[in-house]
Amino acid sequence: MTRRLLACLAGCGLIMSHAGVAGELTVFCSSSGTEMALCQSESQSWARETGNVVKLVPLPSDWGTVLPLYRQLLAASDPVVDVLVMDGTWVGSLAPMLGALERKPDDADLMPAPFASAGRRVALPWYRDVGLLFYRRDLLEKYRLPVPQSWDELEREALLVQAAERRTGQSALWGYVWQGRTAESLLCNALEWLGPQGGTLVPGTGQAGIDNPAARSALSRAARWVGTISPEGVLSDDEEAARGAFQTGHAVFMRNWVYAWALANDPQSVVAGKVGVAPLPRERSIELPGGVDGTVYLGIARNTRHPAEAASLIRYLTSRPVERARAAAGAYVPARRSLLDDPDVLAAIPVLTKIRPVFEAPLMRPVAETGQDYPRLAWMVENSFHDVLRGQRSAPDALRALSDTVEAMALRGQWLSGPTAALPPQEKTE
Repeated sequence: MTRRLLACLAGCGLIMSHAGVAGELTVFCSSSGTEMALCQSESQSWARETGNVVKLVPLPSDWGTVLPLYRQLLAASDPVVDVLVMDGTWVGSLAPMLGALERKPDDADLMPAPFASAGRRVALPWYRDVGLLFYRRDLLEKYRLPVPQSWDELEREALLVQAAERRTGQSALWGYVWQGRTAESLLCNALEWLGPQGGTLVPGTGQAGIDNPAARSALSRAARWVGTISPEGVLSDDEEAARGAFQTGHAVFMRNWVYAWALANDPQSVVAGKVGVAPLPRERSIELPGGVDGTVYLGIARNTRHPAEAASLIRYLTSRPVERARAAAGAYVPARRSLLDDPDVLAAIPVLTKIRPVFEAPLMRPVAETGQDYPRLAWMVENSFHDVLRGQRSAPDALRALSDTVEAMALRGQWLSGPTAALPPQEKTE
């Protein structure tokens, strides 16, 4: 995929001849239909207003290939890209190759805050996302069950509804589908299972590490789900596989991102009008709701020949009017706090009133603390947890070994220590 995209860039004249005319920007956007269409309309609107030219390049559909591609392109002697859309977990690794963004008064309205590295602001949040619980409202009403507030409650309700519905002939129904594939999405699920009581991957002073009784219990419980309330195939599922099972009526509960709401309620969906959404369960129902933050960012290449124009485009794309229009057109949750109560935004994303508390204090992955080491840390955690879920090792053994490895990595990498804040202002890079 990377080779094909590089060949396309060369064929389009974007490699070796990117100098072009003043104000000619190359922008990388997601290849998904809605996001690419919005990216094109918004960037072309900016181009018309400013007299600049924008060339859009669609990213590979497999985002697992994008980070190495970005590293390759940003390290090139001749600039290839000016503006990049980035998953929040990539920013720490790419920070040394990203250009600095000036502080603006309205940055205080952004949540999370602009991502900073080594004293430089290198990325602005574009739109928000967070892990959520989707459930079959009709089935919970049928069996007079409340929306589960704790993971133990979810397990009990999933077992009850699954068994009862199978007795009526719904043999393909499962209680809970989620993302168990060895990938970033598994790490997100695991952090949500553990919650604040399960410790943190990068503990600071006074914080519990990942090897603790609550984490062992949470991971063991998730392993127990496989083959009971979750199909064994969940261990190879990503977000779309989980959504497919839920949207075709084959699951009671699902963990997924905000985008699944609109698709589950599409008129063509089997479960349209039967779906509810809520914050994910917690270890204890008295804890505050939390889901892993999935914010998407925008940044500029450090070697761009048009830094002023690139920064202007990013500021335009993250402005209040454009974010409001994007929410209305594609149900993207704005990164500006002031828009979360906007009537147009609430009309486009009516569930925002229910899930807004999760956006106020999401669970953060330790990108801010680990910087360029985050991809390796994530790979290790995903594989370790996957081994537990498929019964290859026990939770205590896996967490003990992982804790020792993380401690050694932290010493070598000189990671930042301290609590993982919801709005990380700075991260460690070399």
